Amino acid sequence: MKNMIKKQEGVTFIGWCIILAIIAFFVLITLRLFPLYNEKMQVISAMKSVASRPGISDESDRDILKQFMRTAQVGGSNRFNDKTIRELAFVEKPREKGDNKTLTVQFEARNKFFDDIEFVLVFDETYELRGGSTGE
Repeated sequence: MKNMIKKQEGVTFIGWCIILAIIAFFVLITLRLFPLYNEKMQVISAMKSVASRPGISDESDRDILKQFMRTAQVGGSNRFNDKTIRELAFVEKPREKGDNKTLTVQFEARNKFFDDIEFVLVFDETYELRGGSTGE
């Protein structure tokens, strides 16, 4: 019985340091990746919101982009403003009669991880504007 007590050992100080370092590493990765993922989800939500509005396909390209920009800004994205909206988003006309316009957003977001290492989000999504006519 006395031998058993002497053989039982817990985690040493170095063991705890290693465990805490691993936990800190994953927390750091999460804190660096979350803003990129969050912005992606906000832009997708804004695109879906604009695409589902009634009568959106009858709007001018400029009005569609303005509605998208406002919706994205309300969602918290500061990437889209009057100067950058034309570079990052565009509306394509239908290729064939009966097709709908499409809203395409393309951008690249970066978040520094450590020194020269960065996380990069390449965003390139297209949604069909199916709002259609309002019937008025």
